[in-house]
Amino acid sequence: MKTRNLIAIGAAAVLLAACIPSVNPFYQDKDLVFDPHLVGEWQEMETTNNPEVWTFEQATNKGYDLVISQRGKTGKFSAHLFQLKDAQFLDLIPTDCNYATNQADLVAASMFPGHLLMRVAQIEPELKFAFCDYDWLGKYLETNSVALAHHVEAGGGIITAGSGDLQKFILNHLGTNEMFKEFVTMVRRPKP
Repeated sequence: MKTRNLIAIGAAAVLLAACIPSVNPFYQDKDLVFDPHLVGEWQEMETTNNPEVWTFEQATNKGYDLVISQRGKTGKFSAHLFQLKDAQFLDLIPTDCNYATNQADLVAASMFPGHLLMRVAQIEPELKFAFCDYDWLGKYLETNSVALAHHVEAGGGIITAGSGDLQKFILNHLGTNEMFKEFVTMVRRPKP
């Protein structure tokens, strides 16, 4: 599958309600790491005409401000790089949620901008990451409902487990190649 398709799938996972966001962060303060090599502009590896661009800037508390630009659309996130054992991850949460202007205010008030999870395999010289496979996670929780605290409604679900339980779940499934399947590669954006 082409890198462009993988990034589009990943971006769709972030934007669609089909993903299963978490009420709580996937990290604890003790797990946070800051890697200055992540700061900068990254773009899809194989696309030169209007590529998707991820811009990381240093923020507070070992965090990053992330802006994702794709085909005329942008999304702003707070991102935290953290480490569990030998593996690194990014926790993303939207910071700028704009809802449809033609919907009732009560709909927007009930929307939840939850934490999303990515595994980071490499930062330099290329950025390689995989989004959590939310399809797998949803199916897993259907058959193992007590494995991770969550709540399911007709339109989707939300993870309610605490950060410690989230980390145990991640570590239990890290070596199975089920939770993180498709890795995407991005390269530094050439300076104009």
